[in-house]
Amino acid sequence: MLIFVVLLVGASVALTRVRDVQPPEARLGFFPPAPVIKVLAADQYQFLSQLISLQCVFYFGSLVENREQRPNWRNLYRALFTATRLDPYNMDSYYFAQAVLAWEAKMIPQVIELLKYGFEHRPWDFSLPYFISFDYAFFLKDYKRAGEYLAKAAELNPEVEWYATLAARYFYEGGTTALALAYLKEMIPTARNEAIRKRMVTRVAAFEKILHLEKAVLAYTNHFHTEPKKLEDLVEAGLLAKIPEDPYGGSFYLDNEGKVRTTSRLAHGVAFRGTKKN
Repeated sequence: MLIFVVLLVGASVALTRVRDVQPPEARLGFFPPAPVIKVLAADQYQFLSQLISLQCVFYFGSLVENREQRPNWRNLYRALFTATRLDPYNMDSYYFAQAVLAWEAKMIPQVIELLKYGFEHRPWDFSLPYFISFDYAFFLKDYKRAGEYLAKAAELNPEVEWYATLAARYFYEGGTTALALAYLKEMIPTARNEAIRKRMVTRVAAFEKILHLEKAVLAYTNHFHTEPKKLEDLVEAGLLAKIPEDPYGGSFYLDNEGKVRTTSRLAHGVAFRGTKKN
């Protein structure tokens, strides 16, 4: 076993030297499949699982402030997949996948797959079905499955009464902005990485402004019995003092369906303009 560990450490040192001379976006490195690592690492596979998770956090943190460099999302997912297959009880991997891959990379099916795998091995952990339910509701608009998984979370953690209430709301198509706010505010206190926590705080600020705009749109519709054509109509009607600024640097607008959108797509460094109302 000692020989295997020495070989593994030696290979890791060599690969680290190669990685360090690469540009930041290529520094995550390559991880062998979990079965191979388990053979080489013997009884140290749980430690290596945590090490891979930390590497993902450091890699993402090194790029998070640089808007011109995008992480290699596919490699991040592969690394987290390897970490969870090494140690399915490694909660850090699931949390990182939910906090980063779901929101930043929009890899929703892959994240749900990871979370379900975790829930199979951590059936006592209410946070995993809670994350799954949110992804189904907010990203995929599959409120039936969202309600099913949130009901499981409510059963595992009956002290949080609003889980059951939120599960009922998931079956009602609408109110996703309010749901996103409730979800994010619940996640922020548990964030272990400062870069990830800051990203979630920014998202909360953005969703609060979107919700404020949505309420103004509803008030306009109720008062004038017609939907506003643009957000500027809300200012002219006296429902808004001004159009708020998007924390991500984009601009809020109404799309063809009258929904509040932003050119940033709620991500730093993204410039996108959806279909606006004429």
